[in-house]
Amino acid sequence: MLVALVLPVAGAFADELVTSSLGWIFTLTAAAGAVLAAWTCSRAGAWWVAYAPPPVVLLVTVIAELTAGPKDSQAKGATTGAVHWAIDAFPAMAAAEAALLLVLAVRWMRVRRSVTPGRGARKSGAYRAR
Repeated sequence: MLVALVLPVAGAFADELVTSSLGWIFTLTAAAGAVLAAWTCSRAGAWWVAYAPPPVVLLVTVIAELTAGPKDSQAKGATTGAVHWAIDAFPAMAAAEAALLLVLAVRWMRVRRSVTPGRGARKSGAYRAR
C-alpha cells in the first residue's frame, strides 16, 4: 500500500521538475496509485480505499505547492493560492477516483460471477431440473 502513496508523490515531484506545476504526470501517477491500492486491498479495506483519493491528492498537492511554489507571505495571496491548489488538484482527484471505482467494480463483478449459487452444480450434472 505504501507504493500506492509514493506514486502520486513521485508524480508531483516529476511534474514540478518538468513543468513547474502539477499536471498530467501527477494525474496519471495518482490514478495509477489508486488502481494499485484498489487492486491489492482486502474486501473490507475497499471501503477505506474508496474514499482515499481526494484527501491523498489534496495533501500531496498542498505539500508540492508549498515546497516548490513561489513564496508569498501575505495572507490574501496564501488564500488565493489554496483555492488555486484545490482547483488544480481536481483533475487528479477525479481521475484517481474514477480509476479506483472502476477497479473495485471489476473486482466485485468477478467475485459475483464466481459465487453464483448453483452454477457449478449444473455444469457437473449433479443438479438437473425435471
